[in-house]
Amino acid sequence: MKLEILAEEEFREFATSHPLFSFHQTKEWGELKKKNGWEYEFVGMREKKKIVAATMLLSKNTPIHQKIFYSPRGFLLDFENQKLLETFTKEIKTYIKSKKGFFLKIDPYLIYQERDRNGELVPNGIDHSKVVTNLQKLGYHHYGFNITFGSELQPRWIYVLDLKGKEKDTVFQNFSADTKRYINRAIKNGLEIEEVTLDHLEDFTKIMEHTSQRRGFINRPYSYYQEMVKTLGKNVKILSCFLDTEKALKKVQEELLPLEQEVQEAKLHMEEVGSKKSKDHYQMKQKELENLQKKEEEFQKLKESHGPKIIMASSMFLLFGHEVLYLYSGSYEEFMKYNAQYLIQWEIIQYAVDHHYDRYNFYGIEGNFQKENNDTYGIYEFKKGFDGKVEEMIGEFDLIIHPFSYFLYKKGFGIYRGMKHFLFRLKGGK
Repeated sequence: MKLEILAEEEFREFATSHPLFSFHQTKEWGELKKKNGWEYEFVGMREKKKIVAATMLLSKNTPIHQKIFYSPRGFLLDFENQKLLETFTKEIKTYIKSKKGFFLKIDPYLIYQERDRNGELVPNGIDHSKVVTNLQKLGYHHYGFNITFGSELQPRWIYVLDLKGKEKDTVFQNFSADTKRYINRAIKNGLEIEEVTLDHLEDFTKIMEHTSQRRGFINRPYSYYQEMVKTLGKNVKILSCFLDTEKALKKVQEELLPLEQEVQEAKLHMEEVGSKKSKDHYQMKQKELENLQKKEEEFQKLKESHGPKIIMASSMFLLFGHEVLYLYSGSYEEFMKYNAQYLIQWEIIQYAVDHHYDRYNFYGIEGNFQKENNDTYGIYEFKKGFDGKVEEMIGEFDLIIHPFSYFLYKKGFGIYRGMKHFLFRLKGGK
């Protein structure tokens, strides 16, 4: 078997039916990366005219006049087939050498060991530890079993919700009690969902910038998000959750009139009957009225300070193959109590069920499931509230072709990354 360049359509046909397929292995993703200085191509091997292994390869020139290669969430092959893996590695190594490449990075979309929603290992579950060993024997350098988020190009730990064959009501009932309460509270408060178009992409970028400053990550510029929407088209969806203050205020005021009447009637009944039951009923109604009056006052202040429409949170999702993936999200800290992010999640999960996606991918988490002294536990807890399970990938590997060039690149990249984070902190990032 020999490595060959594959036509776009035959690669797409093979990739979309492969169990390890992800949006990273698509022409659309390649086109997006091309706008950021990368080139992409499709390569594969056949056995009796049938494709048995393939990948999209990204490549990029470096200051040392040699290329780096990356197979994002690749390869697409049976990693348990050692002979196939060995042959594909040999062929792709030869190909990269011919293209003046000095190393290849891969991060297969392959589970390492099966885990449950609590991050605990599933007895007799999936175990691909042998694949890691086999890759290392073939010369791949493993980055290790990292548990921190952001230490690799793609998260090694993700959280997913299986949706195949499920109804929306069943999915909702499996949410935690808190998650259901937060969703219902957001709906009761009058929060609404809208899809963001290119015309309003600036609002999404502002939320992401605010969130990056608050949570300490480097945000993408407006141009990056703009290119994503233009390039990925129907495969990208951005949802925002907002409060229409005028509508919310009107709704509360409409509820106040009959409630005020109920309080008055309860008071008269209490004075007439004088029983404990009538007194408790009056006090309950009075409390409802006070809470509604506070809400009216709160919405009135929001309208005066923020105008008729307040965008509270926004999220970007990718729709590819059999899954919907939660990629980016942001929210304004002052509006966190309105639970806008919970309503966005419920909206996209319903969309995924309605459009027959097999699963919803909450994407990155950390592999630390202890609540104590864990700054990222809240992210995991938020996602866990929607049911689902933890998935641990086998991790990131480098196939080093020219060791000295690789050494120079790693040193230079480390300095560049350090300076990037330093400048981010100078600008006010945490």
